[in-house]
Formats: sequence, C-alpha cells, structure tokens
Amino acid sequence: MLSLLTRTKSFRDPWVGHPMLNRRWQLHRRRVQLADSLCRWRRWLKPSHWKSLERDGFLVIPNLLPDPAFLALRNEVEEHLARANAAHPLPSNDQAGFQPKQPFPGGFDRYDGGTLNRFLHIDPEQLPCSAALSHDPRLSDCSRQVIGLPADHRKLDIYLTVHGEERRTPDLQKDLHRDTFFRALKFWIFLRPVTEQDGPFEMVPGSHRLTSARLRWEQATANAAIQHQQQPDVSGSFRIREQDLASLGLPPPVALTCPANTLVLADVFGFHRRGRALPGRERLSLYGWNRPYPFLPLSW
Repeated sequence: MLSLLTRTKSFRDPWVGHPMLNRRWQLHRRRVQLADSLCRWRRWLKPSHWKSLERDGFLVIPNLLPDPAFLALRNEVEEHLARANAAHPLPSNDQAGFQPKQPFPGGFDRYDGGTLNRFLHIDPEQLPCSAALSHDPRLSDCSRQVIGLPADHRKLDIYLTVHGEERRTPDLQKDLHRDTFFRALKFWIFLRPVTEQDGPFEMVPGSHRLTSARLRWEQATANAAIQHQQQPDVSGSFRIREQDLASLGLPPPVALTCPANTLVLADVFGFHRRGRALPGRERLSLYGWNRPYPFLPLSW
C-alpha cells in the first residue's frame, strides 16, 4: 500500500490499479490532486518569475548562450559524439514498442520503436563546457516554476535522437501523452537547428493545468487502464487522441521548431509528443529532466 505514496504510476501495481478504490473512491484522482497541491505549495514557498511557463506549460529561450560560449559548447559535444559513434556504431532495431537500454562505456542506447535515443554521460573533466551549463541559474529558476524545486545538475546528458521508419516500428512517443500523474520537468538545449522535418518537440499549450475536465479525464482513463480498455500498456503514461483535446477545452499542439542555441523547457504533465520526422533525421541536444518525489511538502 506504500506504493500509493511513491512515484509509482503503473496500473499493474495492485494498489495504484486497485479496481474498487478507483471506481468507488477515485483513488487516481486523489493522488493527482494531492501531488498538485503539494507542488503548488513548494512553488509558493520559492516563487519564480517565468509567467509564460506557468501559462503555457512550456518555454522557449533562443540565443541561450553568447556566440563564443555556444560555439565552444557545440564543438565540444560534436567531437565527443563523433568519438562515441566511432567506438560504438549506432545499432539497429526491428522491434515495436519501448526497448531496454543497451549500455556501453560512457552512455547507453534505447529504442522507442524505430527511434534511436543515444545518451552520453557528461564527465566534467572531458566536457567542461557541458558540465558548466548544468549549473546555469536559469535552469533552476525555470525548474522552480514547474516543480517547486531547483534543477538537478546531475540529470543532464548529451542526447542524440535518430528517427526511424514509422510504418514498421512506430514510435509511441509520437502519440500525444503526459509522462506521469504529477508535474515533472524536461528540457533540451538544442545544438543544431530543429526543423519540421527533424521531428520537433510538440506541446499542447495550457494542458499542464489541472482543471476539473482534466481531473475527470484522468480518472476515466485510469479506470479504462485498469480494465485494459482503450489505453495501451505504457506503464501509466496516459495517451490522448488529438481529436479529444477539444473536449478538455484545449487547443491543438504546437511544434517548437527552433534554431541552434535554443532552450526548450516543458512541464510534461502537459500533453506532448515527439513530432513526425523523415527517417534518418537527427536532433542533438543537451537534455535534462527532473521527476521529483510528488508528495514532497518542502522546497530548498
């Protein structure tokens, strides 16, 4: 029963997915509301000034770094990536669904259907520019606006996305979804331009807000997941059809294309997806995240 007070989101868990507690007592709805209330309290204790982030659920900051600093960062990452690719050639995959991690020294690969995700860990001695950026105060300021906690400099990696063939091995990350039942943070500092053909991050503006319609949808979707209806098993990361957004009073998603040297940051309790892309197209970024303990009452 203690799993109810953890990050556990999978409805395979006997308590999280308890049929009677959800049908009669709306357990999932209550967990969502409690997590949201505590997050609001943490944010109130140490407020931030990024009002557009609170309004839309995402933020785009172009020209994040001065040109000399950005060029040094990009060159550092591109050279490190080239060495990693030479030592560990990109693997292939013909299996649908989320695949397990394939670790190698200094990082790991993971497939989402046909999409390859290559993560390279940041060693401050080898990658000083990348490591320094993890302490940028703007990241913590934005993080407080989303989750009521500062950014965690340890949760930053080099991230290469390589899009695959969607017809044979579809990527479930390209379906609109929210990551978990509480507010969580993801951000990308793009080192190359991101065009429509590169599969940009897409977000539904305002979908991070916990409205009464969203609460009803959360519980109804939880009940369907427990009964193995409508939702595929994605371990509690709920999907939504684009045509159903209007019933929640939400607009269509927007594609966040951007030039290099742009920070894209989002509250992934909101509905989002990886955009469609041509096979073989790549995105390169520094990627950070923070999925906090949802029932934490205090900030620091």
